Amino acid sequence: MNLQLNNNITKENWNNFLLQNNASFLQSFEWGEFQEKLGRKIWRLAVEDNGGTLAQVLVIKKPLPLGKSYLYIPFGPCFKEGLADEQEKQAFEFLLEEIKKIAKAPAFAKASTDAKALADKSSGEGKSVYCYIEPFIQEQQMCNFYATAQKLHMKIEKPQKRIQPQQTLLIDLIPTEEQIFKSLKSKTTRYNIRFGQKAGLQFESSDIIGDREKEIFYGLAQKSAQRDGFANYDRDYFNKLFSISSQELTIKLFFAKHQDNYIAANIFIFFGKTAVHLFGGFDHEFRSLMAPYFMHWNQMLFAKNNMACEVYDFWGIDEKKWPGVTHFKRSFGGKEIEYPQGYDIVISKLWYGIFKVARKLLKR
Repeated sequence: MNLQLNNNITKENWNNFLLQNNASFLQSFEWGEFQEKLGRKIWRLAVEDNGGTLAQVLVIKKPLPLGKSYLYIPFGPCFKEGLADEQEKQAFEFLLEEIKKIAKAPAFAKASTDAKALADKSSGEGKSVYCYIEPFIQEQQMCNFYATAQKLHMKIEKPQKRIQPQQTLLIDLIPTEEQIFKSLKSKTTRYNIRFGQKAGLQFESSDIIGDREKEIFYGLAQKSAQRDGFANYDRDYFNKLFSISSQELTIKLFFAKHQDNYIAANIFIFFGKTAVHLFGGFDHEFRSLMAPYFMHWNQMLFAKNNMACEVYDFWGIDEKKWPGVTHFKRSFGGKEIEYPQGYDIVISKLWYGIFKVARKLLKR
C-alpha cells in the first residue's frame, strides 16, 4: 500500500465518500463548516491509496481549562466498506499518526466570522491532551482500532463523559405507509396520531427558514427547556446551524399548528437516506392535543415521500437519563441501536492525569 494524506478534498468528494459508505452527518463537510462557525478549529483528513480513498475523518478541536484542548471525532472515522482488516489497520495507523501531529503542534484557533482569531502561545497552550473518538462502526472495527493504537504505544482510556447518544431508535421507512402505521408498537400511539388529526392539528414544513420560523422554533424550544429543567442553546447557535443547509445535508423545520397557535416544532437533518430528529420544542399547555405523536408520524411520511429516506432516526434514547422521552419514542417501535463505547487516545499522559483527577473531584 502507498498511503497518502489528502487534507484538501473537495466538498463534493468528501460527502460522496461518506454517503457511499453509510456514514453519519456528524462527519459531513457541512458539519465541519458548522463547527468553524462556532469558532472551533477543524481538520478534514482523507487517507488515499493510489488515488482511491480508504478512510476519512473530521477532527474537531475543543477547549479545556488551563489553556489546553482536546480533539474530538464524532461518529468517525469512516472507512471504505469491504476493506480487509489489514488495510483498515494501516489506514487507521496512518490517521492516528496525523492526529498525534495535530495534537502536539501549536495551532491557530479559528474563530467565528465575527470574532478575532486567537493564536496559541509558544508555551504550548492549546496543545491537545487527548483525542476522544466516538465510533459509528461495528465491533470488529473496534478490535482493529485497539490493535493499531497498541502497536503505536498509545494509551487508551475510558472517557469521562459521552457527547453523542449511546443508543438510538430507528424506524424503517421502506415499507408502505399502511405497513409502517400498523407496525407502530403501541395501540395508544396509533390512537394519539388519529386523535391529533381529528383535533384539527395542521402539519407544516419550512422550505425556507426565515427569521419568523426561527423565532417560533426558539420560543417553543425555550418553553421545553424551562419546563424540563435543562439548558438550551442560544439563538446564535441555531442560526449558524440553519446556515449550513445544502443539497447534500438538508436542514428543515417542521411545525404543528392548532388554529392560530404554533404548538410544536422540530429540527431535522437529512443526510443520504437518513432523517435525523435533532432538536425540538413543545408547548405543554396544548399537551391534550397529542402534537408530538402527530408530528412524528407526519415527519416520517415527509421523510419517506419527499426526501426518499429509508431510515428515521429518533436521535437518542436513555432510560436512566430521559425515562419519559425514551418511553415516548419506544412507543413507535422500530429497532434499537447501541453504538460502541467511545474512548480517549491519550496524547499527554501528565495533563490527562491532571484532568482526570480534576473531573473526579468536581463530581464529588
